[in-house]
Amino acid sequence: MLSAAIILPGEAEMLSFDSLRAIKGVEWDGIFYSGEKKHLTFDRALIFSSPEIIPLICDLLIVVDPLYCTFDYLSFAIRNGCHLFLSDKLILTTDERKQLIHLANEGGTYIQIQNDFLFHPFQEKTRSQTNRTCFIEATQSAPAKPDRLNELLLNNLLMILRAAGSPIHKLSVFCGTVPSKQPDVVNIHINFKNGSVATLTLKFIEQQETHIMSIHARGQATTFDFLKNKISHFPEKELERVVSKKSPDPLQEQITDFVKNITQKNNPGFSLDDEIQVFLLMEKIKEKIEINSFTAH
Repeated sequence: MLSAAIILPGEAEMLSFDSLRAIKGVEWDGIFYSGEKKHLTFDRALIFSSPEIIPLICDLLIVVDPLYCTFDYLSFAIRNGCHLFLSDKLILTTDERKQLIHLANEGGTYIQIQNDFLFHPFQEKTRSQTNRTCFIEATQSAPAKPDRLNELLLNNLLMILRAAGSPIHKLSVFCGTVPSKQPDVVNIHINFKNGSVATLTLKFIEQQETHIMSIHARGQATTFDFLKNKISHFPEKELERVVSKKSPDPLQEQITDFVKNITQKNNPGFSLDDEIQVFLLMEKIKEKIEINSFTAH
């Protein structure tokens, strides 16, 4: 049984703590909440007035509030033997991420990053393709919003890397820009060391959303439509069309999975180590985008 504690964001009225209580294998021993609203579902005996105390009393620390996802606080928690489940809104340098990974490896603890998209029910099926050379084609269109490029790059690159199952050999980037110097379309072409090839196209279009990935191998193709929650095959196979629904509580599902991995001493589904690899790749891509944007103007 793991002793667990959680740091909630100020707007945590949307978070159902009851669903977290249902997680097996943990015993809740601490809550820190910086907001002013009262929550009848919270046990007042569990609430701490200072976040500095919580890493001293738990085995698993869940930091949903990105304000506390700082290097100093997280390294303090790891040195006190905490496994960490962290908000996806990390603001850490590459060096800080590497140091946290090193500290966790030294202490025998695990770090998992929240990522709702990677717990889509299709993700396990995309990873089953990794035993063969393939062509991967991913396309996503969405309205332009602040930081939307980072979100789309992160999720799609992680998905493609898992499906390819091989290190990257070569990368090329095309970027179309509008007068604001923001990209309206980004196309990324990736060659992998196992011979697989992938293309990723991101389009920023108002009032139009699509998200599809196709995997082509050995004369067959499987297409995953993440918005319609539908899988289709070519040639079409009888009884193999699958419609899957997203989890109604992805946070609870991810924490449950993390607790299971800690107990079984398995690496988490989306670790800080996975995140840093894609983070470095994203930095290269964004550098190329900036160069293309500057050249275009």
